[in-house]
Amino acid sequence: MKRTTIALSAAVALLIVGCGNSTKEAKVITETKAVATPAIRASVAKKTEVAPPVTSKTAAPEKPVVQTPKTPVPVAKAPKAAPIPVLSKFYEIFSDGAQIAPKDGKPLLLVFGQPADPYTQKLQTDVTEDSELAKAITDTMTPVYINAAAEKRHKFLHNGEMMDVDTKTLVSIYHLDATPTLIFMDDKSQSIFMVPGYMPPKQFEVTLQFVKEGVWKGKDRKNGEVYQALKSYYEAHGIQVGKGKK
Repeated sequence: MKRTTIALSAAVALLIVGCGNSTKEAKVITETKAVATPAIRASVAKKTEVAPPVTSKTAAPEKPVVQTPKTPVPVAKAPKAAPIPVLSKFYEIFSDGAQIAPKDGKPLLLVFGQPADPYTQKLQTDVTEDSELAKAITDTMTPVYINAAAEKRHKFLHNGEMMDVDTKTLVSIYHLDATPTLIFMDDKSQSIFMVPGYMPPKQFEVTLQFVKEGVWKGKDRKNGEVYQALKSYYEAHGIQVGKGKK
């Protein structure tokens, strides 16, 4: 997997990867009818399909804080879906991405995943088996799950206008090249920060609390201030970040 490239200091860059996991634990996005292969770096350059640009009628929302290069999506075989019982419970908490818009004044949480990605499956299992985490998500956010490997149309609210976009366009807008990726947005669908990689339950809950308390408000979302604030918030709550597995 390609590591994400961001215009932040080295200390801040460590923050954005899920706690206790290296970037190898995120899975490269594949199209529908595809199996992810371990040899991502070799295949990405050859088997590519660039997401279509956003048209003038569906202008891209403000870019998220983390800026990564646009990465081609490799083509492979059909992935195996996560266990149905887990997905059934998961979709009681997360909507399926057909409509992407904050509800009841709550900030928006977008989770991009893939059916065959073991870390997407692990995140889904965490949410369904940890009732406290599930409650924290639904109490704090408007949670939406997007299958990054699917071919689907979405109604996406941005700047007060409902746009009609497809999954490839969303992947391109946020420069995603791996799953899972979590994007935390405000109640206007504007990005606050994003976390590529699996996020353990405890870190997930603390991150939700950070958003709920509004610690990010007033911080510049483009120069790293939000990430610095989140890093300090993690440290104050006993969360160690940026130390991947050896």
